Amino acid sequence: MESLLEIVHFLSSKACNGRRVGTEGWKNAQDFICRQLKLASIPPLGEEYLETLPQLAGGLEGKNILAVVPGNGLLAERYLLIEAHYDHLGEDEEEMGYFPGADDNAAAVAIILHTAKDYLQTKDSHNCRSLIIASFDSEEPPFFNSPDMGAERFCEMHPELLPKIDLAIVLDLMGHGAAIHGECSRLQDSFFVAGAEKCGIGPVMDSISRSIPELYPQRIGNHAIPPLGNYIAFQKRKKPFLFMTSGRNKYYHSLFDSAERLDYPKIQRTVQYLSLLVRKLSTLEPHSYIYNEKAYDDLSTLLSLKELFDCLGHGFNDSARINDFLEHSVALCRKNGNLNEFERSKLHHLLAILEKALQ
Repeated sequence: MESLLEIVHFLSSKACNGRRVGTEGWKNAQDFICRQLKLASIPPLGEEYLETLPQLAGGLEGKNILAVVPGNGLLAERYLLIEAHYDHLGEDEEEMGYFPGADDNAAAVAIILHTAKDYLQTKDSHNCRSLIIASFDSEEPPFFNSPDMGAERFCEMHPELLPKIDLAIVLDLMGHGAAIHGECSRLQDSFFVAGAEKCGIGPVMDSISRSIPELYPQRIGNHAIPPLGNYIAFQKRKKPFLFMTSGRNKYYHSLFDSAERLDYPKIQRTVQYLSLLVRKLSTLEPHSYIYNEKAYDDLSTLLSLKELFDCLGHGFNDSARINDFLEHSVALCRKNGNLNEFERSKLHHLLAILEKALQ
């Protein structure tokens, strides 16, 4: 398998030309990803790596990429799934250029490929879950938030497999660090992890949250972010999920989302973290994956926000008011367990402020 740098650079190169569904560059990206899986001796989930998605909008035909690292022992027929969509926006005819899509989502594809390679070599030899590696198609417009998304099609096409998947881990926008330097290096090395509260894996995540030096996974409740991304296909089917993202940066969906702008040391550390997390999750007892639709985790969200806003300091509007709200809300959570609906609704706004501050 090629290096993280080489994978990101190829997928965001002119050879892939923006990876828009149905184009020659999109096919080149498929061939490249499948070749990486073959080089790592990771077999396809079915007879071949590519699974056809017929009759997409516009008369197009999509292709999901699916592979599996078989597990061992009694848990081998249970699955974890790690996923990063590989399609992007294609060409910009007006600007006579193409959308490289390095952060969105070549970096995440590289991360799951290297995590799969690591799991093949380090999985528990006696009892562990199988690991599905999925790179779904048709995530970007015009398919976004529609039944034509590759994640939706996967769930529809595999009714026999879906009940055996204990957890889906979805990665999107994982290649960049925050555009802040100096004393705020922790901000550059953070990313969000949403959804752990919906099942029993929170303690495992907390136990390894600072296991990788200079990497800071920040747990937040799924309710604190807008409903965006491939994880929704699993959430709506009441399947446990995690959504990992660094959020949008200023080059999001632009011609400047290029490979040289990414933070490769952070990407490498993310592989180390995800590999460790997958190994831990692969051996958990089944009761850890019971889905609780009504679960909230306001306290983790508030503590993550407080850590990041504290690191930002006072160089933005309303910093004092935000800090007062966070301290008051943390105290409420410690007393009552969670926020009320009105107070919880403010978390969306705070995350939007933070995302903008980090661009």
